[in-house]
Amino acid sequence: MQEEIKHHENDEAELDRLETNADTNDLEPTDESKGKNRLTWLITLGIIGVIAIVAIGLIALKRSGANKAESETKTEEPAKEESNEVHLTPEVLAAAGITTETVTQRPAIALVTVAGTVEVNPQETQQVTTLVNGRIEQVYASIGDRVTAGQVVATVLSNEVAESYGKWREAVTRMELAGKNLERVRRSENRSAVLQAKARLDEAEATLKRTKKLIELGAGAGKDLIAAETNYRTATAEYDFQRNISLNKEIQEAEAEYKTAQVDATHQRQSLQALGVNVSSPNADVRNIALVSLRSPVSGIVTARTVGAGAGIQSGTSIFTISNISTVWVIANVPENQMPVLHVGTPAEIRVAAFGEGVINGRVSYIDPQLNEETRTGRVRIEVDNAGERLKAGMFVEVGFQAGTGAATGEELVVPSTAVHKIGERTVVFIPKDNETGAFEVREIEIGSAIEGYHRVISGLKLGEKVVTKGSFTLKTQMQKGELGEE
Repeated sequence: MQEEIKHHENDEAELDRLETNADTNDLEPTDESKGKNRLTWLITLGIIGVIAIVAIGLIALKRSGANKAESETKTEEPAKEESNEVHLTPEVLAAAGITTETVTQRPAIALVTVAGTVEVNPQETQQVTTLVNGRIEQVYASIGDRVTAGQVVATVLSNEVAESYGKWREAVTRMELAGKNLERVRRSENRSAVLQAKARLDEAEATLKRTKKLIELGAGAGKDLIAAETNYRTATAEYDFQRNISLNKEIQEAEAEYKTAQVDATHQRQSLQALGVNVSSPNADVRNIALVSLRSPVSGIVTARTVGAGAGIQSGTSIFTISNISTVWVIANVPENQMPVLHVGTPAEIRVAAFGEGVINGRVSYIDPQLNEETRTGRVRIEVDNAGERLKAGMFVEVGFQAGTGAATGEELVVPSTAVHKIGERTVVFIPKDNETGAFEVREIEIGSAIEGYHRVISGLKLGEKVVTKGSFTLKTQMQKGELGEE
């Protein structure tokens, strides 16, 4: 650069010399001298331009170097180190109520997460079905209504019931007539044959007594006594025959007729009761008897209704579906390769997107032994309480099974979920320092899934180390204040 400036100064001196020589020449220069002067000026201007371009380039180069040096200086500045310790004053430490838990071990558990749906519990769902042919007279419930067990939900007017009621009344009448006839037969001991036999028996008995008296007095013969005894036995046999054989036969016939009528009446009454008709008297109004009440078999919500008032129906037609949704079924569709780790009793966590972060706990109650051939999944059932009836049939849910993975997986470290905090991109826990009260190490760890309030530890902790659980949020707050430079 200095050499170029020196050349530039020499060129300017040469130019001054040429101008001085020109002044000493003739006042009227020749054409030759004019050409030389023009050429000299052109050369001079070219040299000046080159010098200017070089100077500008040097200045730009110098500035670029300065910017690069500044950038390198900034790059080389060390980043602010993240804090790996937190200190609490005795006052803050006492107020925080710090408690710790030990990092423990447990059998390895895999969290199998699959999709599922909510279904109504079929065991708590029943149909209201008519048992008679007839016509719907009135309907007292609609879809969505809540009903109780035994509540009348509809009435059916049935000619079939009216006919059955008429048959029952006939059977009752025949039973009453048979009963009266039986009473009459039982009181028929004054009939003539029986009376005549009784009279002969009385006469033979009197003759026998008189003959015995005469023999005792010595006035009678032995043959008379024999004859009297024979007549007495004959009269007794005749009386027994007339009283027992003839009378008993008629009584037995009357009793058989009564029992037959009684059985028929009972059968007709039971038939009416089986149709849902409660009969108490054969003299009731036939229309009232023919109007059959349909009652809800369970307490729940009406989830289906098939007919309305005025519709004709046949026996066996379902009119309502009543569902008790205090408990529901969650059906999870588990892939074939994950089925072996599940069994009846496996804990399950159910999450519903509409409920936010809430978890519904349950256990596997049934595993379908047959897979879906198209999707290669198996149906796994979890029966759960539905407090507040928040779960609705058809809802989509996410089901996580806490399944044991087998002895080959061994044990795994776990840490309480309350000890784990997310700070920026780091997952940390706070570990109390043994040699300094109020000092805690900030340890970055790697964790796995959370099960029953504990996170699986992948790295960063050892068995038996203590971590802060209660009061760890205070440490997190204090740490963030320190990183912001706050007092």
